[in-house]
Amino acid sequence: MAEWLSGCTEHVESTGVIRLTNLELSKVGLIRVGKTLVTVISSLLLVFQWVLGASALTAETEYRVAFGSCLKQDDAMPVWSEIESRAPDMFIFGGDNVYADIGAYKLMRSPKNFQKAYQNLASNPQFVSFQSALEARSSVVMATWDDHDYGLNDGGEENEHKLAAKKAFIDFFSPTGLALASVDEPGVYGSSIQTVGDLRVQVIVLDTRSFRSAFEKRKNKTLCSRGGWEFRSDPDATVLGQKQWTWFEQQLEQSADLRLIVSSIQVLPTEQCFEKWANFPAEREKLLTLIAEKTGGGVILLSGDRHLSEISVLERTDIGYPLYEVTSSGLNNALKGRFDVAEEPNSLRALPDNVSENGFGEIAIAPHSKSDTLVEMRLFNEAGTLLQSVSVPLSGLRKVVAGE
Repeated sequence: MAEWLSGCTEHVESTGVIRLTNLELSKVGLIRVGKTLVTVISSLLLVFQWVLGASALTAETEYRVAFGSCLKQDDAMPVWSEIESRAPDMFIFGGDNVYADIGAYKLMRSPKNFQKAYQNLASNPQFVSFQSALEARSSVVMATWDDHDYGLNDGGEENEHKLAAKKAFIDFFSPTGLALASVDEPGVYGSSIQTVGDLRVQVIVLDTRSFRSAFEKRKNKTLCSRGGWEFRSDPDATVLGQKQWTWFEQQLEQSADLRLIVSSIQVLPTEQCFEKWANFPAEREKLLTLIAEKTGGGVILLSGDRHLSEISVLERTDIGYPLYEVTSSGLNNALKGRFDVAEEPNSLRALPDNVSENGFGEIAIAPHSKSDTLVEMRLFNEAGTLLQSVSVPLSGLRKVVAGE
């Protein structure tokens, strides 16, 4: 171990994180003080992981939650065969699961545009094989939407076709845990609790479209060179709407050892000039405060939308543990290095770089007991190559209480 670390510069931060720089591969390792030494990897395909007091994750011992977003229904989808090979116990569709508001679909009248988009996805042989594999494994399927399967680019509550979009969404996915099954009222949020060994794993899927207040959007290149969009919203604007906020708070009051909270748009990053919770500062703060007050830990955020993938982490005293967010986008619609995506700022990024390849995310949980569970957050490309990974003991995602 010491030999591998030779030549590195060690920085112990006030957050309890040791960052290693000057590695031979010019990458950064991340070590959290506690049971686990965590490092991560790059596109050089080097993975180094050392865990104290816990066994390594293997396909035989771990529970896998795969997830992804941004899927163009008329393009090739090789990613499905790779996800299928991972044999996930759950798959979460994170939004933009079809594009019903672009090209020829934009010329179709509602609800035909939604129906045709899902019809074309359902006819893709790679997707059909993936669906069959999920059914054979009795894998859980959960889903939310983002703007393009919702039917309005950057859209919110003003979308007059949202009920037609919801009917097509439910008809296609029949998602687990939908809170509002009626197609006569808006909202596709839902939750489920899975028993994984001795653990209760809760998945909460939010709807950031149906009730979101309108905002003002304009170009402002002085704000940031990439994208350059400036978003302004009323201080009283909402992302979830009061009914969904009440429901969300109730979900957080349920007992769970690990909670995966799914938002179609990014929660933690604040510097990018596109859609994000930070465009509604009061709503973002409300979300983080609820996580701090209503949970004792074990929360990981999942998101999509961005056509890039990355792992972010926030350290806040009131939360009391590192809050991670894994963004996975897109399944077959990533930027692939275009538009200076590698230059996008994110001071909360856990690793040096973002990923702009097609691919998917995965949360692996092992070995299923409360005392020594290891959680690994992974990003794969569409060829099934592991690009980035961060491992943490579940105990390291617990709020530290004074005196313990």
